[in-house]
Amino acid sequence: MSAASSLAAARVQLAEAEKMLRSRDGLIQFEEGLDLLQEAIAEGSADEQRLARNIGSTYATKVYSHVRRSIERDRSVPEPQLEHLFKLLLVFDDGDLDLPPDAREVKLALARHLLDRYLEGHAPQEKRAALEELIKIDKQRR
Repeated sequence: MSAASSLAAARVQLAEAEKMLRSRDGLIQFEEGLDLLQEAIAEGSADEQRLARNIGSTYATKVYSHVRRSIERDRSVPEPQLEHLFKLLLVFDDGDLDLPPDAREVKLALARHLLDRYLEGHAPQEKRAALEELIKIDKQRR
C-alpha cells in the first residue's frame, strides 16, 4: 500500500475509532489506524510523514483529553472502563508521534486509579508499596 493510501485509510479508521472510543471495537480501530499511520511514516515522502505524525498527534491529544476528563469528572469509574482507558493510552506508546505535554501525568493518574481499585480493601502500606513500584517503573522508562 502506498503512503498516500495508508494515510487515507488511516483517516477513515481513526474517524471511526473516535466514534466508538469507549468500545473494544474503537480500540481495535485505533490500533489499525495508527498502524496505517506508521506505514505512511515509514514509507512516505517528508510531507506524508509530517501529515501522518500530525494526524496521529491530534488523535493522541483527543484520546488523552478524553481519558483526563473521564477520571477527573468521575472518581468512581468502574474498573473495566479504567482498564479500557488504559489500553487506549497504550496504543500510542509504540508510535512515532508527539504525545500531549501532560501525557505522562494522565497515564500515571489513570494507573493510580487502577491501583486503588485493584488493591481496594488492602492495607495502606500495600497500596503505598504498589504506588512506589509504579513510580519506579515510570522513572526507568524515561
